[in-house]
Amino acid sequence: MRDYKMRTVREAGEADAADIAALERIIFPDPWTENGIRETVRSGRAAVTGAWSGRELIGYAILYTVLDEGEIARIAVASSYRRQGVAGLLFGQVLKICGDRGIVRLMLEVRESNASAVSFYEKCGFTMDGVRKGYYSNPREDAILMSLHVPEGRVL
Repeated sequence: MRDYKMRTVREAGEADAADIAALERIIFPDPWTENGIRETVRSGRAAVTGAWSGRELIGYAILYTVLDEGEIARIAVASSYRRQGVAGLLFGQVLKICGDRGIVRLMLEVRESNASAVSFYEKCGFTMDGVRKGYYSNPREDAILMSLHVPEGRVL
């Protein structure tokens, strides 16, 4: 059984890139490389947040920001920690970052077949904006485009 009291959410840095890349390889068919994650952290236009259970990285979120808009590039949770509120904790931190940076609109794309992610984002208030045909490869698949107007003071 998992110890729920040991969870922490904090900014992830370059030192966490190897752990994030390891989860990427497990979770996604198109994983980001460790170097790519390091470059993202260094870019200055991304916010990378991690969730830990003790010393184990159990999830992360990557948010890009430009002016008053943000794009969620990833929210990922280790399979053994799904449906335990970890994605909600990460999304709550994303919203806090949006508030700190003056972000008023969040966007994302998600694989059409990823029903659990679509459901999670809808629960968070995202609405479907459209479909990008053939956006993903490995396997080739459409992307659902979603967005959320971030009201001031919004919490999950």
